[in-house]
Amino acid sequence: MLLRRENEKDYVPLKVPGFQVGGYTDLELHSGMTLFLVERPNTAGVFVSGSAPATHETDLLRSPNRRDYAIDALLFTGRSAYGFNSIPKLMDWLRRNKRGFVLNEVVVPIIPAVAIFDFNENDQPPRDDWVEKAIRNLGDKIPIGPFWAGTGATVGKYKGKKIFSGQGYAVMEKGDLRVGVFVVLNSLGDVFGFDGTNISDPNGKNLKETISSFPFDTFSKLGDLPNIRNTTIGAVITNASLTNTTASYVAYQANLGFASRIWPYSTSLDGDTVFCVSTNKIQASPDVVAIMARAAAELAVLSVFKNKIF
Repeated sequence: MLLRRENEKDYVPLKVPGFQVGGYTDLELHSGMTLFLVERPNTAGVFVSGSAPATHETDLLRSPNRRDYAIDALLFTGRSAYGFNSIPKLMDWLRRNKRGFVLNEVVVPIIPAVAIFDFNENDQPPRDDWVEKAIRNLGDKIPIGPFWAGTGATVGKYKGKKIFSGQGYAVMEKGDLRVGVFVVLNSLGDVFGFDGTNISDPNGKNLKETISSFPFDTFSKLGDLPNIRNTTIGAVITNASLTNTTASYVAYQANLGFASRIWPYSTSLDGDTVFCVSTNKIQASPDVVAIMARAAAELAVLSVFKNKIF
């Protein structure tokens, strides 16, 4: 695959007030990062369906005893757990800009994070300047395709080959209500369109044929397939008013949207994790938000391949 920097035609608008997004594509390491900044007050939740997630600060979004479920940023990174080396640099920038939880004049940024395993070309950790370069790109638009955190992402790994994918985004609107879904596709399975067509692999079988001929012995041959390291990660961003419980429910519904377009999904070989962050500006039924999130999640997955470079 020919790697390239993103350009203007790759970008789509977030359309969700209260959020900024930035990122960096490292062409040499074949990896990158995507970060979202969110204004306070806000409410966050999380849903983890995979068995092998690489995550940071997700427990604080599941604690039943917190008074405040607000966060300051979400970080999505390549390089597996090594990607979390970028967190102190992002924390320092947020602290210097007085963005975080304030206690006795001490600013402590809250940054949940999740990583994908993308050591396809090399095993190098992130460079020290990733965060600095990602912050330079902060804005209200995001590139779709093999960029930022999705640079080294691949799908269809059960076949033992590399099918490059990337990151995607889609937003649903209903009056003033906005529900956007971001995804990084790094799945064991293939991606299928609404008609069952395999859209991630131009030579792949359709969904019905894939299910009927799937090599289920894959799960007993992990050692023979070194490229099977999978995680589909993402986030719902919305201006709806949610609690931690309903935000986690919305994240769960977005996860179902991912599962509708990816097969197989959330196996013991996956680390699938979805966040939800709300700025609590618009009153809306959690069910409406959840339905919109599930639909946007499916569209976000499909968006990755609109400008795919094979």
